[in-house]
Amino acid sequence: MFGLVRAFKSPVVLDEELHKELRIKKPEDYSAMENLEVVPLGFSELISATMYYPVMIAKQEEKFFPFAVLGVNKKNIYLNEEGFFKVDVVPKVCELYPFAVKEEILEDGTQEWAVVVDLECAHPEGERLFTDDGENTPYFAEIKQKLTQFIVDCQKAIEFCNELATLGCIRPIDIEVNCKYGKGKFKNVYIGDIENLRKIQPE
Repeated sequence: MFGLVRAFKSPVVLDEELHKELRIKKPEDYSAMENLEVVPLGFSELISATMYYPVMIAKQEEKFFPFAVLGVNKKNIYLNEEGFFKVDVVPKVCELYPFAVKEEILEDGTQEWAVVVDLECAHPEGERLFTDDGENTPYFAEIKQKLTQFIVDCQKAIEFCNELATLGCIRPIDIEVNCKYGKGKFKNVYIGDIENLRKIQPE
């Protein structure tokens, strides 16, 4: 799932027939993120995220992608006791909860994205996602638009990171972080290679 795997308690892929009567109430805080350690980042939020979070690059299935570190040992250290972020920048993937997207590869090799929702947020007074005819409600149409924008933004981030790798501007490193919440180990992550970054022409 593209996003908050650990935050979802009861994830399900949405279906207009199976979930025709489903109503979702978006949480008022981010307490569902209390166990998050890392989250993916889109291209447009890279600079702002580095102001508050450690941002690294990882490699998976020959693709490089950026992520922000929120904590260690299943503890999000950026949340306060009320369930809100202590910093001004909230990762977009967290703002989209209880919705996320899941990549599916069809038999013909084509890529498709399915919308996932956390049924923990089902509520009789929540917003309906589908009409009686199985069409998207205006509320869900807006959610899908935001999810689409996030996917595109993440794809740009992946392209950016892969370009950095091609230019030799990132290098692998294994690091260990110690803090009052415990110890965190990160293996096969990538950081900037200053010497190669300096060689890049301004244009």
